[in-house]
Amino acid sequence: MTIDVVLCADRGVIRGLATTVRSALEACSVPLNIHVLETGIGVLEQHKLARSWDHKNRGRVCFYQVTADKLARFRSTKYLKSKSAYTRYFIAMLPVSVTRCIYLDTDLLVCRDLAEVSELSLEGNPIAAVPDISVRTRGVWPELRLRLGLKDERAYFNSGFMIIDLEAWRANGIEQQLVDLSIAEFDRLDSQDQDALNIVFEGRTLLLDPAWNTSQYEDPRDLEGRVVHLIGSAKPWHARYLYRPENPALNKRMYDSFYAVLDRTAYAGYRPWNPMGLGVVTEIVTANVPTADMVVGKMRRTVAKFIRPS
Repeated sequence: MTIDVVLCADRGVIRGLATTVRSALEACSVPLNIHVLETGIGVLEQHKLARSWDHKNRGRVCFYQVTADKLARFRSTKYLKSKSAYTRYFIAMLPVSVTRCIYLDTDLLVCRDLAEVSELSLEGNPIAAVPDISVRTRGVWPELRLRLGLKDERAYFNSGFMIIDLEAWRANGIEQQLVDLSIAEFDRLDSQDQDALNIVFEGRTLLLDPAWNTSQYEDPRDLEGRVVHLIGSAKPWHARYLYRPENPALNKRMYDSFYAVLDRTAYAGYRPWNPMGLGVVTEIVTANVPTADMVVGKMRRTVAKFIRPS
């Protein structure tokens, strides 16, 4: 048995990509074929990533370029400036021989054997995913339900870990549905592609145990047996990660866990640049500079408030 895993990445998440895949390889009991939908990752970097995944469980490593024109009309936000997450819409680029895959975000520590769910019955659903921590901790959330037009917000899932029936994805034209929705509904998709995925797959998602996508904010004391999601705008490869005000002990534990894996890749020894705190300051300033489409979007929403019929 071989499992096909898919990730999406640009140059900004290279260390996360290297670490996520390396952790998955080390935790898995069977070979993994690694498919990366990429925007702007050069050939030399691809070779370095392949070296990072030199492991007995590594199968094929394939990179698929998603060109900038495919992403140009999508929205970026202050929280997620990069549009690389949208590249998973084009997952049908994989060979038609790949009929099922496991999608992984690039900010995961995979400490559980993916073989446990590789052949899990999806019970007729095109995907399986874990309910998002936001709905697992608060339950009823009428604002989310109304904003996205959902029947039951408690089924809202986090898209960082998904089991995908690629045959169903292709047969049902999911790519075009997601593209059209994301462009037409710019202003109600706060969580970008994740909101769009939840709208398209509402009522057609098998919900998994939270161990398959545990938020770092749930403070898992033992990472073994879990897929831990390092959610948040600051990641361990950012200088500001350790300076987040909430739970410094947790930040340090996750930081150390991340670099323990990264140091077993071709990026061993890397640490964020931060002499005299300049790295943190630079990142904060950069994070607050809006992109052009963020400015246009803000103007569009402001105008809409004044012309909206009463």
